[in-house]
Amino acid sequence: MALNYDDHIQSVIYLLYVGIALVFLGLSCFQISGKSRLGLLFLVFGSFSVHLFLCLSDPFLHMWDEQFHAVVAKNMLGNPLKPMLIENPILPYNYKNWTGNHIWLHKQPLFLWQIALSFKLFGTGILSLRLPSMLMTSLLVFPVYRIGKIVSGKQTGFYAAVLLSGSNFIYQLSTGRIATDHNDTAFLFYVTLSIWAWFEKEKSDKKYWVFLIGLFSGAAILNKWLVGLLVYSAWGLHILLFKENRRKLKLYAELVLSLAVTAIVALPWQLYIFYRFPKESSYEFNLNMLHFTDVIEGHTGGFMYHFNNIEKLYGTDFQYVIILSLIIFLTSRIQAKFKFVLLMWIFIVYAFYSFAATKLSAFSLIVAPLIYIIVAQSISQIVFWAGKMKVKPAYAKIAAQIIGLALVFFVFFHFLNHNGLSLKNNDQQRKAYQFGLNSTLVYKEVLSRFKHREIMVFNTPAFDKFKIIFMSGSRAGIGIPSKENIQILKSKNILPVLFDNDKLPGYILNDSSIAKIRSLVWQTDFHNKIEIYY
Repeated sequence: MALNYDDHIQSVIYLLYVGIALVFLGLSCFQISGKSRLGLLFLVFGSFSVHLFLCLSDPFLHMWDEQFHAVVAKNMLGNPLKPMLIENPILPYNYKNWTGNHIWLHKQPLFLWQIALSFKLFGTGILSLRLPSMLMTSLLVFPVYRIGKIVSGKQTGFYAAVLLSGSNFIYQLSTGRIATDHNDTAFLFYVTLSIWAWFEKEKSDKKYWVFLIGLFSGAAILNKWLVGLLVYSAWGLHILLFKENRRKLKLYAELVLSLAVTAIVALPWQLYIFYRFPKESSYEFNLNMLHFTDVIEGHTGGFMYHFNNIEKLYGTDFQYVIILSLIIFLTSRIQAKFKFVLLMWIFIVYAFYSFAATKLSAFSLIVAPLIYIIVAQSISQIVFWAGKMKVKPAYAKIAAQIIGLALVFFVFFHFLNHNGLSLKNNDQQRKAYQFGLNSTLVYKEVLSRFKHREIMVFNTPAFDKFKIIFMSGSRAGIGIPSKENIQILKSKNILPVLFDNDKLPGYILNDSSIAKIRSLVWQTDFHNKIEIYY
């Protein structure tokens, strides 16, 4: 019955190599012709192909936090204004427990609405669950290119887009492998769009960009709360600290107008949930505030946590790359205001999350596009110096193109770490994913055996109950139910179904009205599909 996870990965690994080839083709296209449009399209399709490889590699829900997001989004299909984890609870629950409550306000709703829309269009499944994140991160190459182009030219913009396409961490985050997954992916997307809109406003001075900054910032808040206001921090400081800006009332008016748009976008949901779900929203609001002062759920780390995680987010030895890039960036001929805002946004994010008591590696990811732009600008500068070699101009140009192509693709390929994406060097993670694959097949078999009965499944490992809820809508619970809860189920003509972990108590084993199951879920050497007994 069991599928070999290594064999499964090999069946889809061609998508990883196709993605890498498309990125190389896009970069080559740009280096040879200097035209960016076709090259950017290659980057988008290349990035999407790598995403698709990861998505199809893991055809099961990851525990933290993908399965919770999947279930809530699926329940939103029936009522998008009522986020629910347990849709129709019949057993007692604690509304403060975000891993087992009814009304689920642990995250803001926009990314969940996007997933629900994908379910509506393409059906409820693993691919449609991950599709919005895959699309958002693939499409990010466009705003990153534009920011880089405005800051330092189209070469910097294109190189930054290539480097973004090589982010191992973003690929794993947006396909569910890393905790906070689709929530942080959407947050990264909308924060980047708000910053991109600010750069476009500065370049063109067209008024609609002011509204778009507010719109995107509001959307960011509707994904991950008030850090979505990030764009206003460096924007406001740029007005206050630059002497030529302080007395320009127009600049203050633009910022206030944009903030008003943000409030119009983000505030209605906050007011709605405080009115509609007062106890749940009050608890979650207070919990959000505690993230800065208290360690929540054991996510701790010292002041240097996010600096020490640079290699995790960007790749081995990246700290040396960014140090060299910062030196080149600071000495380059870039407008002072662009240098200021890029560095200030990065500084603010790292300072804020370094002082915050609760630590998660993805928190600082929202400035990754800006960091890639700084690295890309330094590479562009190196290519420019190469083009000034004291040889024939034609030779110098060719040499610069080759150096640019080789250097950017080397950095892309190194930090992509394709072996890491295919888990070639991670036996522990591969074993965990093997279990995820096998257990999902077991749950599907169990559900097919009981498809004509109303059941509630218990005693799956960890929080696997949400895989069952997502796959079928059947009820499921954690651990072994009490005698009282079994009586509640029987009174409602619901069959209790328990996975046997060889530790079931007597009141379960001796009750012939309870279905018990032996399978690969607990019995690792089991050879049948499942064995049901009463």
